[in-house]
Amino acid sequence: MTKILTDTDWQELWAESEQKGTVSRQSKGVETISQGKVFDVCNIHGCWTKLRNGLSVEINEVNFTDDLVWIRDSLNNYQFGLSFFLSGKVRIERHGLTDITDESVGKYYSECNCDLKETEYWKAGDKFSRIYLKIEPQQFFQSFEEEDLEQIPMYLHQAVIGGKVQPYYQQGEITQQMWLVLSHILKCPHQGLMKQMYLESKAVELITLYCQQFQKDNVDNYRSPSKNLSDIEKIYQAKEILLNNLENHRISTAGRVK
Repeated sequence: MTKILTDTDWQELWAESEQKGTVSRQSKGVETISQGKVFDVCNIHGCWTKLRNGLSVEINEVNFTDDLVWIRDSLNNYQFGLSFFLSGKVRIERHGLTDITDESVGKYYSECNCDLKETEYWKAGDKFSRIYLKIEPQQFFQSFEEEDLEQIPMYLHQAVIGGKVQPYYQQGEITQQMWLVLSHILKCPHQGLMKQMYLESKAVELITLYCQQFQKDNVDNYRSPSKNLSDIEKIYQAKEILLNNLENHRISTAGRVK
């Protein structure tokens, strides 16, 4: 039997499940953990961690009890992110932007959701898990120079400079380097501040790898061979810029702790 769920339904079911004690949400410092059974819908486990300004990471697992069509009608805020799929599969239609796409293990997507409605198609019993990086461009990239911003994807660049932002979606394959970083996030050996700093470094590394892949795709698809060398140099420059900004943030954070 296939169920149909709206965002309003979800909010009501969550509130009912919280009241009955089958699901809980607890916050400790910069970390929020949600887990349990949402009545008659799914089992969930999620961990959200706030990192540096404009960046957070979520690790989510969900297992639906029945086939489900979820109508998402409240995506009216600007949300930028990278989503890496670790297990399971979901089919999603972003109305006005994409046809139905399969989001499954081994794939990732970059997105900008604004004024979009989605329809999601879930299968019962299939455990779905992912790591999601939420990016707030104006905060995350605020210390970058204008010339540096030319090395990030245009949809992020437009958001940083306050230009008109358009809905965006692009899917790619998780590379070996990305898999290694994702495994480090899942097996984080630290707690407290050290965990926050560790996850932050790994999240920035994933963003760097994504920007490298984005630029490489542009080089392969749109640039002439004579310009390849300068474009590849820009890829490495982008990596150094991200890592330098991370190091500066670490120093300032250490100063506040003292």
